[in-house]
Amino acid sequence: MNTSVLQDRIAGTIAGMVLGDAFGVPGELWPREKLRERFGYITDFLDGPQDNIVACYFKAGHYTDDSAQAFVILNDLLKYQKVPEVKILAQDLIAWVESMNGFEINLLGPSSKASLLAHVKGEDYTVFTKTALTNGAAMRIAPVGTFFNFNEEKSLARTVAKISRVTHGTDVAIAGAAMVAQAVASFINERSVQDTINDVLSIFDYSKTLGEPTWAASIKERLNLALAKIQSKPSKEEFSLWVYQVLGTGTMTSESVTAALAIAFYAQDPHLAAEICANLGGDTDTIGAMACAICGAYKGLSAFDPNVIAYLEKTNELNFNDLALKIMDKRQSFIKE
Repeated sequence: MNTSVLQDRIAGTIAGMVLGDAFGVPGELWPREKLRERFGYITDFLDGPQDNIVACYFKAGHYTDDSAQAFVILNDLLKYQKVPEVKILAQDLIAWVESMNGFEINLLGPSSKASLLAHVKGEDYTVFTKTALTNGAAMRIAPVGTFFNFNEEKSLARTVAKISRVTHGTDVAIAGAAMVAQAVASFINERSVQDTINDVLSIFDYSKTLGEPTWAASIKERLNLALAKIQSKPSKEEFSLWVYQVLGTGTMTSESVTAALAIAFYAQDPHLAAEICANLGGDTDTIGAMACAICGAYKGLSAFDPNVIAYLEKTNELNFNDLALKIMDKRQSFIKE
């Protein structure tokens, strides 16, 4: 494929992740009604309010733990040109957590916190990973999809599983993360929306076998429900409310990953997806990070508002094209599972 297009779409993936994450900060984990009562309708980057015990640590335009963990994983993939052992991933995630005083403040999700603390103490972390149903694996996985071609489904799923098991080892957590990574891999390789949907649905079946069995609802079946809703051509607000009420927007992988995929395939544009996610209610930043990364992979960095990109890069000390070039440089030599 055209290398300039590939670079643009990889950069768009990273930019989308940061955009959705930062835009979704203000109402994170608030009910939809409370979010709307406080902010009306969010149309710009805002500080996390001081009475939001999760969002209060983040200023306008700054990404949260979702993108921060994604960058830890990405840096390890670039450094080792493969997925390093769990011990290394854990050490690097722990170093970031400790730099943020994250074990003391309300920064981490419950599964990530419990498993990483077990790593710190030298205890059996799998006690926690075998029951982890939350979205910590999926929220940080989008950049991993940029290392793969769309038709490397099983290799991508195994890679996602190895990365995820540092904190999340269940069937639903691994399958959800694999679906997000596959959407990115398909879109950066210029697959159509329908082909990408098919790829995402397909990877679910294999990736689900790589984790500890749980009773979690099927993301595949829930996404099919969402795709049928999209076919009815609902308005933006109608679809947003339907996602909130029917799919759910909580921290469970079965809710938030389905919601993110549904919004990505509905919006097909990172800015629209960011707006929908920020005003959704629930785990707004995490759903936004996943949905907008997928849309960024589809549209490419060149489709973003350049003023927004300049703002995000300055605020977070990032350069999306430079990151894309680093991935491009290692992509062919990356050792896949």
